[in-house]
Amino acid sequence: MILDFVKMSPAENMTVFIMNNINKSEHSKISSSIMKTSSIGCEQVGFIEKRNNSIRLQMMGGEFCGNASRSFAAYMVFSDYPNISQVDGIYFVPLEVSGLDKEIMIEVRKSPWENKFYSSIFMPLPIRITEEKYYVEESYVKTTRVDFPGITHFIVDQDKVNDPLFFFNLLKRNMDKETYDAFGVMYYDSKNNFLTPLVYVKDTDSLIWERSCASGTCALGVAMAYPIKEGFRQNIYQPGGNLEIQVEFEDKKVKSILLDGLVEIVAEGKLYI
Repeated sequence: MILDFVKMSPAENMTVFIMNNINKSEHSKISSSIMKTSSIGCEQVGFIEKRNNSIRLQMMGGEFCGNASRSFAAYMVFSDYPNISQVDGIYFVPLEVSGLDKEIMIEVRKSPWENKFYSSIFMPLPIRITEEKYYVEESYVKTTRVDFPGITHFIVDQDKVNDPLFFFNLLKRNMDKETYDAFGVMYYDSKNNFLTPLVYVKDTDSLIWERSCASGTCALGVAMAYPIKEGFRQNIYQPGGNLEIQVEFEDKKVKSILLDGLVEIVAEGKLYI
């Protein structure tokens, strides 16, 4: 099989988009192959579905991904896709994405580099925010669980967990009692403002130490702002770079979550499976 692809780097959360119309029943198998280092290699795969005048991004496990959404919106600007409006150098890109039931609008700005763009997205609001505790090694580890459409994240103090993979498996046993597309464990070092994302996608059975995570960054921002019910804005540093998060509150509820950062087009061409 020969496929057309685009590979992009949103803070090194390496993402491959397959441009051909592929039956969803093949997504998991193709994604597992592409993600291997023996192939083109990446952390996640998205499939581009063209429907008349609209574009839909279908992620490999049916999950929602903010970094992938920001990245493909930038590629659409780069490639002069139709139906993109521009005001004062800001491109407004409408996009349908798996895990969401309505179209989202992404703002893209050009950079001094031809293949790099600044891309910001108003992320979906959390469905639920809860505090959960898990008993590990004769003590309790506190987490903030943030449920978004299409993905759930657990915010964890990095210093409280000695074995991150053991803790992930503990959470997974609980998550497997529920219905979900994907979940992440966001290990946060508050002293250095550094986030280490670990993300599991159920359909592909893939567990990845991601270089950055958009929805995980949003979950962290919500977790930090929620106790005080006030706005929050900060750069969050991660292994692949930094993402800027801005959380706004109104009437003590999350009103909006804005995520911004640089995305880079790394390569495009054909791959063989």
